[in-house]
Amino acid sequence: MKSFNIQIATEDLDYLHRRLADLRWPDHSDDDGWERGIPVNYLKKLTNYWATQFDWRKQEDLLNQYPQFITEIDGQAIHYIHIRANKPNAVPLLLIHGWPGSFADFIPVIEPLTAPQAAGQLAFDLVIPSIPGFTFSVPVHGTGWNMIRIAAAFKALMTKLGYGRYGVHGGDMGAGIAGMLSGMAANELIGTHISSDFFSIAGLGMYPSDPAALSAEELSTLDRMKAHKKNGTAYLDIQATRPGTIGIALTDSPLAQLAWMAEKYREWSDASADLPEDAIGIDRLLTNVSLYWFTKTGASSAKILAENMQMAFNWGGDDTAAEGWELPAVPSATACFGKKEDESFLRKVAALMGTPNRYTYYTRGGHFPALEVPHLLVHDIREFYTDIVTS
Repeated sequence: MKSFNIQIATEDLDYLHRRLADLRWPDHSDDDGWERGIPVNYLKKLTNYWATQFDWRKQEDLLNQYPQFITEIDGQAIHYIHIRANKPNAVPLLLIHGWPGSFADFIPVIEPLTAPQAAGQLAFDLVIPSIPGFTFSVPVHGTGWNMIRIAAAFKALMTKLGYGRYGVHGGDMGAGIAGMLSGMAANELIGTHISSDFFSIAGLGMYPSDPAALSAEELSTLDRMKAHKKNGTAYLDIQATRPGTIGIALTDSPLAQLAWMAEKYREWSDASADLPEDAIGIDRLLTNVSLYWFTKTGASSAKILAENMQMAFNWGGDDTAAEGWELPAVPSATACFGKKEDESFLRKVAALMGTPNRYTYYTRGGHFPALEVPHLLVHDIREFYTDIVTS
């Protein structure tokens, strides 16, 4: 394990600014709607802020406040934050990001989880790794880095750090990795906590089989979900089937990387937020975009997503037995974030996916709760693990 500080070279930062000062824009710049993708006029404003007002060095210093390391597991460099609580009897907790996120998603929850203000509140030792192919867990060596292999690498990381018992939280792809981990590390995990939302469930395409049993409100949610499955998941198909092609564009063009990510931050965030920066803040958005750009994560993360879209597994069957897995036997919790009118339907879909020990629905936030509503995510994680350790 080696200590690590983020130090983007000055020439790389200068190169980014030169590219942002010399962009080619499409001619059809009069469309301000989002129906066919990110509006050009909005993207121009966002790009101007990135080029003239965004302070990367300030964000770099903020990230470097937290102890970071790089180690090698299964032939792959794994970058991670490791920070211990300021209280005794802390619970070790593995936090796993997804796409289009990074380890930086969890910066807003670090202090509330490691240094709770109220007396008697449970504190956590945090391990926040970068998924192989994301930010500083690069370059990716070899193929086969699906969620099963990533979960095994993170299991090995926790063992390497001396944690024999710990919890896990994940969202998006991180939720899938947490699920894999609960199967292969049931004797180590004290609990599995995931976040979910309308778009995560829509992407899975899991719907109740009897629409006649749904209320009018639930049918409305179902219709929106099916529409999203039809019209809002092309980004995943592209990355899953042509990661090399999209990777070239994202690696070469900062504008392409910004457009590719900002659209999702707008579409998947709290429905009450008109623009991505209204939900997560413009500097947080551009910090993640910059991390992707500087580390060429656009290309490598697309390849990781492709590995996972092509992954076939048989939960609890011969394949899992061959891997030495066990069926999940640890307490589980799902925190779902979305519109009030979607709550009833999403609860029914959650039941199709296997009833967790705890299911909580929040009418604020969306796909990025650690960035959008960190206080709610912290509250849910702490309540879940407090119940476990005090029972």
